[in-house]
Amino acid sequence: MEALRLIKTARHALAEARQVPDVLAEARQAALLTEAVGARLAESAESAESVESAESEGEELAGLGQQLSEAGAHAAVCLDRSGARVAPVGGGRAGRLTELGDLAPALVALDELLRDVGETLVVLACGADTESLYWTCIDGVDAVSECKDLAGRLRKAVGRGGGAECTALGGAEPERAGRGSPLLVVRLGPPGEGGPTAGEERAPDYRAPGVVGEVGEVGEVGASGVSVSAG
Repeated sequence: MEALRLIKTARHALAEARQVPDVLAEARQAALLTEAVGARLAESAESAESVESAESEGEELAGLGQQLSEAGAHAAVCLDRSGARVAPVGGGRAGRLTELGDLAPALVALDELLRDVGETLVVLACGADTESLYWTCIDGVDAVSECKDLAGRLRKAVGRGGGAECTALGGAEPERAGRGSPLLVVRLGPPGEGGPTAGEERAPDYRAPGVVGEVGEVGEVGASGVSVSAG
């Protein structure tokens, strides 16, 4: 299956997740899919070097693809540390990736998926009732932010290379796309350190993705909201 279709499926599944274990499972699946896309991109770019005259551009894409793959693997490890049981996700989308397809829109969609994952993890950190869950979310935000940065660098590299380079990697000529929104990273204290006390906690129905102001106040951002139960 093409990367773009899998990424859109992952984004929808994340938006539909309601319970904490489900959200963590979908976030981890997104990280594993990022790892797979990066590895496939690195492999395709290395193959393209033998047929393309612009060898340096192919080397850049191969290097960034490898870094993205490693960053995705690291994010998946970070999101597998929670004391809460992580719900299994049937099939594993990363294993269903067979081709990159149109590279430019796939990278745009990947950027959006990583943004959603990061914002959702921030929301979970706001409502975390254990330090284990809190630090899983914070570590995940940092790791996903690194993935998002690399995805942005890949988009720029593909844009500089133009349609010929994208076609050599197995996709159609890309359309110019605007830059993705920066990932909001909010440093929060773990439970019991400056956060609301147990008696002051708000109802465990949070909205994500959003912009976090005071703890518990989250504004809706983007086309859809995600309701996440911290229980």
